[in-house]
Amino acid sequence: MGNVRESDVGMRHLFRVAVVLLAVMPLGVAAETPSRATAASWTFVSMPDFLNVDTDYPQPGWEPALEVILTSVKAEKPEFLLVAGDLVMGHWYTSDEIKQYGERYYPAWIQRLEHYGLPFYAAIGDHELGDNPWPDWKTALVPEYKEQFRRYLKMPENGPAHMLGTAFWWRCREVLFVAVDVFEKAQGKQGGITAQVTGKQLAWLERVLTENADAQHLIVMGHTPVLGPVRAWSSSRLMLKGGRESPFWQTLKRHDVDLYLCGEVHAITCIERDGIMQIAHGGLVGYNTRTNYLVGKVSSDRIELELKEIDMMPSGKKLWQPGTNRPLENVTISEKVRQRGFVSVGRVVLEKDSPGKRFSGAKGYFSRKYEPTEPVFYRPYGQSEPPRLKLDE
Repeated sequence: MGNVRESDVGMRHLFRVAVVLLAVMPLGVAAETPSRATAASWTFVSMPDFLNVDTDYPQPGWEPALEVILTSVKAEKPEFLLVAGDLVMGHWYTSDEIKQYGERYYPAWIQRLEHYGLPFYAAIGDHELGDNPWPDWKTALVPEYKEQFRRYLKMPENGPAHMLGTAFWWRCREVLFVAVDVFEKAQGKQGGITAQVTGKQLAWLERVLTENADAQHLIVMGHTPVLGPVRAWSSSRLMLKGGRESPFWQTLKRHDVDLYLCGEVHAITCIERDGIMQIAHGGLVGYNTRTNYLVGKVSSDRIELELKEIDMMPSGKKLWQPGTNRPLENVTISEKVRQRGFVSVGRVVLEKDSPGKRFSGAKGYFSRKYEPTEPVFYRPYGQSEPPRLKLDE
């Protein structure tokens, strides 16, 4: 588990899942890349929008493919998995449905990760809140949606009073991690909820960053991208209000945050501005033909980042789940792809020395030449796909 400061965050959640001692053999894991990481380094993995659908455990037609994905994640030997929202589809539209399907699908999601021995921290996404937009009737249900997330995910309850368990922070060794709840009540294009971090939550974030100024690295995760344009694949393309000029981003800038990890868009776009690297990534299983995760290898003076991607194929009829936006009933990974494993599609190193920091050696999706100049949208089920990148070695 490493040197985690329990007194800071009430780490009962992490220890609850970390006691899982099932042996899992790696399948189709990409070869290790050269690294300067030392024996004192440690690893985290980010995989937002996992799974973004309502699934049982085990889920017929899906588990062999999910085994390939999760055993690869397990083989990275992470301290924990970061999931920046959208665990479920969440099209639960009455109080009874929120309770019924929360009780069915959240424990199944947790059991799957426990089976692979993967401790996790999860931010809240729009699908945990019934999916956007939020007309008045759905806005009224938001407290009930958040209560189900809080009840089952059991994230640290050290956030602002009105967001306990949905906005939180923890420290692991030399790193401060903060998860923000970007879904605040305010009138906007999405109805009664707007993607933003303001008011009491922003004041809380300011305080957490100030009180943890001794941390060597600062990592924040939230569901929606702040900077654009970004690629999006089978996504409603929510963005944080105000973008780079938002009070939220300006707070990250002022405190010299290193990484902002987000999901929502189910495709990869990396944008570095103001000394902060925003990494929007993740995949939508059951709809898209690829998924990905991010590996972070942390040392006192650097974080080595690598994006890894794998092909998968959804097929068959649509799987039953609440609502009408349903994935396909089968997800497979071919034997050829299984043997090859995940492919590296991006690398960069965050290096720190006195008096500053820099992102060096950018390859693949981390290279500025792969930043889109305008928003790009791709269709599900292989109708269109993001570019397939090979690293510029």
